[in-house]
Amino acid sequence: MESANSMSLTGNLEVRFADTTLIDAATNNTPLELTFGYAIDADRRLTFIAHEVYLPKPKLSISGPGGIQATFDWQAAKNTVAGHMLTVQLVNDVVAY
Repeated sequence: MESANSMSLTGNLEVRFADTTLIDAATNNTPLELTFGYAIDADRRLTFIAHEVYLPKPKLSISGPGGIQATFDWQAAKNTVAGHMLTVQLVNDVVAY
């Protein structure tokens, strides 16, 4: 009996626009690499890299002097070049686990 591997990586990204990079990627169905994380300082941080993220076309809202804001409910896919969907990097003072 074969086991089915099922994985998903999704999230929500709320942005204010400086340019059209994200809208262009969503419109053209072009994948992006998304990096996010948490840092305590330069020597202690946790970083997540989603190698192939697809953005849906968002509904834009224009609110106040801050400019155009959009929310993307993104979904990641397995990247064939990287061979995986997500890389997690932990930097701290522990040599090995």
